[in-house]
Amino acid sequence: MKKLRIGYVPNSKALNAPGDRRRIIFWAKERGHEVVTDLEEKYDVLVLSERSDLRFFVKSKHTAPIIFDLVDGYLARENFAKDWFRGSSKVVTRQLSGMPRPFTHFVQDMCVTSSAVICSSPEQSELITKYSNNIHTILDSHDEIPLLEYRGRKSKLDNSNFLLWEGLPVTLGGIKTINSALIQENSTHGTGIKFVTNQEYFRLLGQFFPSSTAKLLSKLLGPMARDTELIPWSVENLVSSAKLSNAAIIPILLPNKLQYLKPENRLLIMWRLGLPTITSATPSYKRVSNISGSNIVCESDSEWVERLNLLHNQDYAEDLVRRGQDYLKNYHSKELVLLKWDRAIESVL
Repeated sequence: MKKLRIGYVPNSKALNAPGDRRRIIFWAKERGHEVVTDLEEKYDVLVLSERSDLRFFVKSKHTAPIIFDLVDGYLARENFAKDWFRGSSKVVTRQLSGMPRPFTHFVQDMCVTSSAVICSSPEQSELITKYSNNIHTILDSHDEIPLLEYRGRKSKLDNSNFLLWEGLPVTLGGIKTINSALIQENSTHGTGIKFVTNQEYFRLLGQFFPSSTAKLLSKLLGPMARDTELIPWSVENLVSSAKLSNAAIIPILLPNKLQYLKPENRLLIMWRLGLPTITSATPSYKRVSNISGSNIVCESDSEWVERLNLLHNQDYAEDLVRRGQDYLKNYHSKELVLLKWDRAIESVL
């Protein structure tokens, strides 16, 4: 492939949001392509993030092929009022042009208009097939996270027990769904939780009504919040917290369609960090659990209690990490991610 100039409408001005640096920016840097965000400049391919003014690009005339990087499951059937409010709010705040309408309608039109659509899971891909016949499934690159070995208790300086939770504050709601299991784990083993996340979050459209993550955690966990630690997100803090943790948890607020269709990025990151991990039973985690043979998804409170208890068995925990890291090697290596981006870009040239 010749060296390209990639026009890009990013998630963040500094190009440091995960949806920027772990996706098209990662590929372009590794392959030696140039990314330009000033669309007045000449470019060979235009890549649009979900934060683009979708209607503008649907209606505008363009000569370069468009690739829509649709990483979230916005095409899932969701409560109409919530969908309409999301789309209308984006219009009112000028993130989108045009008349207020459900956000999924903007997304559908963009999928139809684009030369290719990139998503992040097979489950999302199925939803897009109605609107595009050139779909590529590409997970984030996790190359910024080091690959660590399972450490077990022999690396601990004391007998403390910690679970690790990592992610954006807007996904913390899942913690409340396993509160009883966490209380039992805390009572039996004295286990606390390290939360590596942003100290603040926005309650509307990722930019309005800032709120405290600490207050949210206190509301979600109640008395259990006393045995938690809130740590600002950074790669360095994530790695150091993982080294002090015994295992990781990924509970998901399942009635939330967007959360339900999230891909397996967080699980793969925990495996890179050498942590045995248990998750809620979402489609992506079920799929990866089956392929890796790790049996890590929990369908009920009793399964959360059972698997949290099993994680104290070092042989069991080490086996989970081994299976997880074998999965990374076979299905999510750096070169595999780059090849998928190569194919997506080449498909529109």
